[in-house]
Amino acid sequence: MTNHSHPPDKCTFELLSAYLDGEVTAEQRQEVQQLLSHDPEIQGLYRRLLYLRQEINNLPTPQSEYSSKELSEAVFAKVDQQNQQRKIWLWGGGAIAALVLTAIGSVFNDNRMPLMQMAQQNQPTSNNESLIIALNEPIIEIEPKTSNEEALMIPLDHSLMEVIEINKKN
Repeated sequence: MTNHSHPPDKCTFELLSAYLDGEVTAEQRQEVQQLLSHDPEIQGLYRRLLYLRQEINNLPTPQSEYSSKELSEAVFAKVDQQNQQRKIWLWGGGAIAALVLTAIGSVFNDNRMPLMQMAQQNQPTSNNESLIIALNEPIIEIEPKTSNEEALMIPLDHSLMEVIEINKKN
């Protein structure tokens, strides 16, 4: 009576189960009703499935150890704890990074201090001396010097920006 590729007993069982769950088409519903009206073996299988379904529905539901309120409070407490731990790691990591950068900066600064002290001690008192600076990427565009031009001379008592402004005016 069924047009399924499975053995009739397996197809019939699945069809009856789907019929009980309300998951059949109108055509399948008619097929099940025909089977139930004519076949005592299928009627017995149907009664057993009905009994099994009722017994499953009558099973007691286990009681939870915690109420829903207690459970939600525990979940939110755990989330808050994890957020607190993240903040601690971020602050701790930031502090460690700051210490490392300070240490690196002090190492480089300590290496330059003797040179800076030497430069300050050896400054000439005369205003006539000038300093010539060569830069890989100069602030002002430097063109090759022709025979009648002079090099950029920066007196020690003037800043580089002052000399640039003076040269722009001239």
